[in-house]
Amino acid sequence: MVLRLRLLGQPDPGNIMLMPISDKGHNGAAHGAAEIDLELFTFVERYATTNFRWDLILLFGNQPDSELTAREIAQQLRRAVYPTTKELDDLTYLRVLVRHYTPERTTYRLTKRASVRRTAIRLADLERPKAALEHA
Repeated sequence: MVLRLRLLGQPDPGNIMLMPISDKGHNGAAHGAAEIDLELFTFVERYATTNFRWDLILLFGNQPDSELTAREIAQQLRRAVYPTTKELDDLTYLRVLVRHYTPERTTYRLTKRASVRRTAIRLADLERPKAALEHA
């Protein structure tokens, strides 16, 4: 079963995120009732408020130990560097990412905060089968 969510601030019906939900069925819940993963739902509602942020979170969820520059991230996502840096800084302010600054190079990585890190990785894992189907 899939829950369709409209991304906040995105009036275009084409900007709909699909979130799997589990059907309890025979496990005690009323037939047809579904359970939403509240941790995942809250994470998406709080941090993945635009398609760009969604892409950034998926990038770091797929590469949780990577430290990347804004330019490297922009290249991977095929975006311009300036808006990428702005979104990275916003996610840093929200403590989803950590920025490491040196005069030679500024890098970003996924936070070590367990709940945020775990949820970003789970979100990327959920998205992986969908991406594999699109390339097949």
